[in-house]
Amino acid sequence: MEQVLEQVVAVWSLLWPALAVAALRATDVTLTTVRTVLVVQSKRWAAAAVAGAEAGVWLSAAGIVFADTSPARVAGFVVGVATGTAIGVSLIERLKVGSTTVRVYVPATQLDEDGVTVVDGTRVADAIRRAGFAATVFTGRGRDGPVDMVLSTVSRRNAEQVLAAARTVDHDAFASFDSNPRPVLHSTAGRV
Repeated sequence: MEQVLEQVVAVWSLLWPALAVAALRATDVTLTTVRTVLVVQSKRWAAAAVAGAEAGVWLSAAGIVFADTSPARVAGFVVGVATGTAIGVSLIERLKVGSTTVRVYVPATQLDEDGVTVVDGTRVADAIRRAGFAATVFTGRGRDGPVDMVLSTVSRRNAEQVLAAARTVDHDAFASFDSNPRPVLHSTAGRV
């Protein structure tokens, strides 16, 4: 029994530093991802605070590894970096930080059986505006003829609301989302 206990202690003394390094690296790489987004958005003080925490966590992980560069600790370091990257990207997606431009494409004119216009870019833009968002209409030519492209730049968390408003007019409207690294700037000059 004593021999089994010694083996468990030996394995645990090998594993716990590797697990600690993996957890610390996952934390600091997640913070790196968040810091990067904050820097791109020009959030200086928030980025600085996250960078300080990130540096402290990294130093803790590095200290454990540099004290003994055993394969288990090195593996923990590598696994932590990979895990932290995945967690960081998932966190940013869930937080929906930044802004996006919603591009809604509709045929320039869709007529009902009586020849009355039921869908066009102006109607889609009006629906988006009624939902509380700015919208601009551009007319172009697509594969099948004239099309209207309605643009609305909003915070990421409002993108689905813009699309839902557009689809109240044209439930088949094709849309795409373009990421913008900086937050939406609100002008006092008025809305387009």
